[in-house]
Amino acid sequence: MKQHLGGYRLWLALALFCAALLWPQRGALAMYVSGNELVQKCMSQRKEDIYGCVHYVAGVIDYHVVMQSLGTAPTLPFCIPAGVSVTEAAFTVLTYLRAQPQHEGFIAAMAVPMALNKAFPCKKPAPKKKKK
Repeated sequence: MKQHLGGYRLWLALALFCAALLWPQRGALAMYVSGNELVQKCMSQRKEDIYGCVHYVAGVIDYHVVMQSLGTAPTLPFCIPAGVSVTEAAFTVLTYLRAQPQHEGFIAAMAVPMALNKAFPCKKPAPKKKKK
């Protein structure tokens, strides 16, 4: 009887493994928002879509702020002035995406920092004067 259960378990494990391989995958690539999708949300007449657009941009901004605070500076930094609202930042991103159609099919999270860097570049610190 013990040998029979062992064979059953092996068969069950093999069946589950095969089912997992054949199961339709919805991976991470299916979860991203393209530049075109973000533009559509930002230009929508539906309040929910517009909120989604603004919150998407806010999420990318938050991510960059967190990375900077951890000392892992992003490769494309931006410095949004204190008086700029997240809605204004989202409008800046929308304007950029509409002018740069090459971003339509790509992940919008890459285009958001590009837009913000172009509109709000960080000022380079003035060089320190050497003491004599």
